[in-house]
Amino acid sequence: MSKNNNDDKNKIRRRKVTSSNTDVNKNTSKDNYKKVSSKPKKHRKRSKTKIAGMLILFMLVTVVAVGSALVFSSLRNTEVVTKSLLDSKTNNKTVLLYTDGSKLAEAETGHKKIPLKKLNNKTVKNALVAIEDSRFYQHNGVDLRGLARSVKENILGNRQGGSTIPMQVSKLLLTSQEQTITRKIKDIYYAYEMSKKVSKEDILLTYLNNMYVGNSFYGIEAAAQGYFNKTAEKLTLPEAAMLVGATNNPYKYSPYTKLKLDGTEQRSDLENKLLFYSHTENDGFDDPTQVELNMIDKLYSWGLITDYDTYSQLKKGTLIVRKAVLNENAVGRAKTVLGKMKQYGYISQSEYDQACLDAANIKIEIPKNIQTIVSSVEDYVYDEVINALKDQGYTQEEANNLYYNGGLQIQTTIDSSMQAELEAQYNNSSNFPSTITDANGVTQPQSAMVIIDYHNGQIKSLIGGRNVKGKRTLNRATSPVQPGSTIKPLSIYTAAIDTLEMTQSTVFSDARGGYKFKENRKWNPSTTTAGVGNMSLRLGLAKSSNTVAVKTAENLGESYQDCIDVMMDYLKNFGITTVVDSKTNSSNTTDRSFPSLVLGGMAYGISPLEMSAAYGALANGGVYIEPTVFTTVSTYNGELIVKSTPQEHRVVDEEVAYVMTDMLKAVLTEGTGSDASIGKMPVAGKTGTTNNKYCVWFVGYTPYYVGATYIGDDVGRKDSNGNKIDLRPVEGSSSTTAKLWANVMKPIHENLEVVDFEKPSGINFYKINLNDGGLSSYGSNAAFVKGTSPTRTSSYSVPTPSNTGTTQDEPTNDNAGDGDNPPDDNTDNNNDDNTNDNNNNNNQTPGGNTGNNGNTGGDNGNTGNDNTGGNDEQTTPDQQPSDANNANETIQMEE
Repeated sequence: MSKNNNDDKNKIRRRKVTSSNTDVNKNTSKDNYKKVSSKPKKHRKRSKTKIAGMLILFMLVTVVAVGSALVFSSLRNTEVVTKSLLDSKTNNKTVLLYTDGSKLAEAETGHKKIPLKKLNNKTVKNALVAIEDSRFYQHNGVDLRGLARSVKENILGNRQGGSTIPMQVSKLLLTSQEQTITRKIKDIYYAYEMSKKVSKEDILLTYLNNMYVGNSFYGIEAAAQGYFNKTAEKLTLPEAAMLVGATNNPYKYSPYTKLKLDGTEQRSDLENKLLFYSHTENDGFDDPTQVELNMIDKLYSWGLITDYDTYSQLKKGTLIVRKAVLNENAVGRAKTVLGKMKQYGYISQSEYDQACLDAANIKIEIPKNIQTIVSSVEDYVYDEVINALKDQGYTQEEANNLYYNGGLQIQTTIDSSMQAELEAQYNNSSNFPSTITDANGVTQPQSAMVIIDYHNGQIKSLIGGRNVKGKRTLNRATSPVQPGSTIKPLSIYTAAIDTLEMTQSTVFSDARGGYKFKENRKWNPSTTTAGVGNMSLRLGLAKSSNTVAVKTAENLGESYQDCIDVMMDYLKNFGITTVVDSKTNSSNTTDRSFPSLVLGGMAYGISPLEMSAAYGALANGGVYIEPTVFTTVSTYNGELIVKSTPQEHRVVDEEVAYVMTDMLKAVLTEGTGSDASIGKMPVAGKTGTTNNKYCVWFVGYTPYYVGATYIGDDVGRKDSNGNKIDLRPVEGSSSTTAKLWANVMKPIHENLEVVDFEKPSGINFYKINLNDGGLSSYGSNAAFVKGTSPTRTSSYSVPTPSNTGTTQDEPTNDNAGDGDNPPDDNTDNNNDDNTNDNNNNNNQTPGGNTGNNGNTGGDNGNTGNDNTGGNDEQTTPDQQPSDANNANETIQMEE
């Protein structure tokens, strides 16, 4: 039965199948055709729907997968949020480190954050919540409603943020300012975590301690003090509204704008309104106008500029002054904040009305002293780091904010022991004779010094003045001063040796007159030595002869202007940036003259920093390396922001540089710089003295370091009545500076191996007579580039005493500059006819026996320490001496 039933069922199924097939085959009517053909269409629709659904599903899965991966990658390196973490990041300070890793200083400024441990002023908190996060007390870190509203508004083209206060705290302290999805995901995560573990009040306080309010003010306390000269606890309703409102766009809504002085202001208009800024190239500030410069005198007389250093820098244009004026945009923004406070019930209508009136009359009050005392090293590090950050694309304000409030780690090049030694010597008043405190309260004479490791350009120690009393004061280490004779090796003698036609044995007369160019015959500078005979270039540099220097410079080109061009080029290649190369400027604002380039009476001068780097190029085999004061700048967690990469270039070949080093060693052993000796360690250097000994220099180097220093009263000083304060000559002249240099450098080199400067293979040594430059067994051992050795013997058969009597650099009044008034190369000291002063001195052909009417012998008593010896290494001369008059003299040649 069962079987039959199963068979029946099978039959029925078979019949249905057969019937169906039969119907399809037999029914050929139009209706049947339509009925059959409609089935594939439905099938295709179902297929399309299925495919679309699968695509949507795939896209959703992909989005979820990508989103999950993005979230996972975004949260891979997150920190555990706690109150202690927020506090530590709030209190991060930028630290400057010595080369050994110890702390040099913390970045100090009146604009720094002043974190509060508590704030009782509810008005400030209410204003913040009303304008930034109205549902702060209801949400758990992220306001989903606010986020949705933000997305909608942004889609409609209306820019609106959806960040809550916890999310903004995350952006300020835990993530970054980058506009990326990754950062936003992290902010959301941190906001949730923050709300779990940190109280609402602490989150509010953290935001208030870190919010940016413009003009480099971070935090409510620093802003309250910087804008209104009061604490955050004492902020009024409109003041609080103005400060928290500024965070939306600090550049637009900061409480004050900075305006130039227009000359109409009275003292009452500017009291507690003055702002001072360093002024450098490309800083966004205009150079001061004459109206502004005139106002500086008024500000000083009114007592609104309280120290002379500030006054001096303002007059020079290295500082500029602006007045703080209430910003109308800030007033409008404050009213917006007040409107939100009224909307959410924090203030009444009457309070709102009164606060809006008061907002338009808020009084800006700049604190009288918001700067702390720091060293000139810190000032210079600040300048260099800020410039480096700007090169990375930061604005001036962004760079300032990062420097002072970014918790940076700045690895400086300063050596702690060398800096300590330098500062100790500058605290020793015995190094500075005739020390006084002038009418402006500034120690005089002033001084500065820079020491550089010339092998890599790293500044090892620096001091910008004596008894520095503030921050951003005049840094004399980087300020140009007229260099006197220290310019000669750079502008004249290096160029002369580099011609390979003039050498240490080239001879010129040191007597006044006999100049080649009419401009110099009109100027007719006097001699600073005996002025009665000949001198080799070696002795002329050692004794700092002005006449020999002028005559040497006259052989650098065919014309006066050609020689000027050559000297200009060498100075620029040595890294001197303050040389004024202008053919159109007046005589006292251009350096295109022999007085400027030969005797150092420049329009502005050269700074100790640039002088150190320039001489360092000679010490470094002719390679100039740009000086640097830091190696790296990193974030508090070690992320590298800036790495210093000093530029370098070759100035001269190493053989030329070595000859100059040998000549500069002779300054100590045979000339004006003996007081700079530091024992057995070799020293090469040059003294310098301006007119009347108003400013004296010594620049010198060892096989390890180069250092430049000067001593002299500050120029351009005025007393309280506006009368000019006269400069005083430096007691002891250049010997005083040479002794200071030695006092600093001797302990620095105390534990260093005594080595000599490395001699290139292309150098030979010969003994020469210092007067006529001829080969002499009694002569000084002098270096020559191979192929330029002396070809004649000396006319002196025995060493003769010197009558120059020069043991230090002698001052002149031949427009060498006095550190105050630039020289005028049109000064008519003598008329054009005075071309043969005392003798026939047109004996300027380099290299040979010049004759000079036979006045090269002992009658004039000119010699120059012919028995000084020198390097004991023996060499073979390039050419044997051929002077017939000295054929019987036995010559011992040095190898």
